[in-house]
Amino acid sequence: MRILLVEDDSQLAESLTESLTVQRCVVDAVRNGESAWEKVQILAYDLVLMDITLPRLDGICLCKRLCDRSYGSPVLLLTAGVIEKGSQFCRSVQTAL
Repeated sequence: MRILLVEDDSQLAESLTESLTVQRCVVDAVRNGESAWEKVQILAYDLVLMDITLPRLDGICLCKRLCDRSYGSPVLLLTAGVIEKGSQFCRSVQTAL
């Protein structure tokens, strides 16, 4: 399985990459949404695993861009942060998609 990991926290990215590699996944890691966008244009991924809060292009905007271009691979959005307005956040994700 080829995974694009989009995570700006280098320690977390390293840990996730190591764990996924042990599971025999091939992991390409980038640190911002724009770099992720460039990667998905040139390589096929089985999964895009990304943080929501990213520099240059956040995870929600990147996900919207992928959906607008009919990107076919699954996307999993993660965050370690606390989302204070949960229902408002869910509506913004639904609207973006």
